[in-house]
Amino acid sequence: MERTQVGTTPEGAKIFRYTDVSAANTLLALTIAGGIGRRFLHSVVKYSATPVQAGVTVGLDSGVGAAYDGTFNTGTANAQTTVYQPVGGLLFGGDDAIVVTAPAGGGVITAAISVYTEER
Repeated sequence: MERTQVGTTPEGAKIFRYTDVSAANTLLALTIAGGIGRRFLHSVVKYSATPVQAGVTVGLDSGVGAAYDGTFNTGTANAQTTVYQPVGGLLFGGDDAIVVTAPAGGGVITAAISVYTEER
């Protein structure tokens, strides 16, 4: 996983982009640990060709425990591109994590995930 600062808001918060790329026909899960003041802005998952997959998921790995984990969005099966943008962003606690999972796409198909966050 790579983390790059890509901007700053007018209020002084930093905008970061987290990225990773899978090997061919391999599930890729990008996990971003929570942090005080971290807000999830959006994610983009792009496959190198039209995949055969069940749908990209975006979810919460709760610091409180598995009983509080949840899925915010499940993308369309076999979609080459999946974008998820929650209304207003999602604020996470220091012990929470956001998890974006791109299922294996089949054959020689790879997946690339990018997640944008606002951090104070």
